[in-house]
Amino acid sequence: MSRINLCILGCGSIAKLHSWVARTLRSKVNLFYASRSLDRAEAYRRRFGGARAFGSYEEACASPDVDAVFICTPQAFHLDHARLAAEHDKPMLIEKPVTRSLEELTEMETAVDRAGVICMIAENFYFKPLASVLRSHLEAGDVGDPIFIELNKTGRRPTQGWRADAVLMGGGALLEGGVHWVNMVLGIGGRAREVIAARPTVAYKPLAPVEDNLEVLIKFENGSIGKLLHSWNTLNRIGGLQTSKIYGTHGNITFESNGLWALVLGRRKRFRIPGLLDIMGYRSMLKAFLACVRDAREPAMSLAVARRDMEVVFAAYRSLESGRFEPTSAGAPSA
Repeated sequence: MSRINLCILGCGSIAKLHSWVARTLRSKVNLFYASRSLDRAEAYRRRFGGARAFGSYEEACASPDVDAVFICTPQAFHLDHARLAAEHDKPMLIEKPVTRSLEELTEMETAVDRAGVICMIAENFYFKPLASVLRSHLEAGDVGDPIFIELNKTGRRPTQGWRADAVLMGGGALLEGGVHWVNMVLGIGGRAREVIAARPTVAYKPLAPVEDNLEVLIKFENGSIGKLLHSWNTLNRIGGLQTSKIYGTHGNITFESNGLWALVLGRRKRFRIPGLLDIMGYRSMLKAFLACVRDAREPAMSLAVARRDMEVVFAAYRSLESGRFEPTSAGAPSA
């Protein structure tokens, strides 16, 4: 197929972002829109030059004109919409977090496996230029084997709408936004064996259900240690800029957390500007999905990778209750 007819399910703010990205790939994709409101879908179609609008998700998934769908609804509805896409044999790209729970994820995996359709998670951090730069230097052994990985992302992000609803969210800031950073730290350190989390107990006004500030400590299978500081409720006076670091056996990599730069000091010394044009990885992510649909191949950012990331999130949440390290499936004793 020369162009893929991609229907975005859900016409909210994230659909706007992905629509702007898709407009840079006009030779590869035609955009369709679906919403519970035909008027809303039509408004998005007009705004972004789409080919067609649908007044229901069922109609969109059933349409023979739609080649694939991009599920951009809140995570509370991802399972239902993934089932709908699977029933109609539509390849799907699903916004993160993929589901509200590991139980919902299991149901989604069953539906996708039964239908045999392509399913990719819209984890743009996997496709960020920074992630590629870090992987290349680690694979080359430029700083030896990682010992400590420290990842920091703080700021203040007031929540509203469904993000302020504990039921629709299924978790707090670590699940809804922090799962990006979990993906990044696991992309560096590998599979996690045990996880513990702590949240501050000083008095302050929370900005999200469940939690909006967490420090997470991860024991990796390879023996290295990871630390993730993730916050939606701390002031950052320099526009969100901050540094993170990988300490290796033969050097270290210091990098701006969002991906502006990386400084490698080890067997090789390099200052890298990973790439500013697609700094968040959205364009590379969409290109990868379109290629998977066109070539009928499985995506690298799969449901299995999403499960690996989600297991860390929910092990962190369990540890808040237990006060101790909680295992992921990799660290759980065999039956």
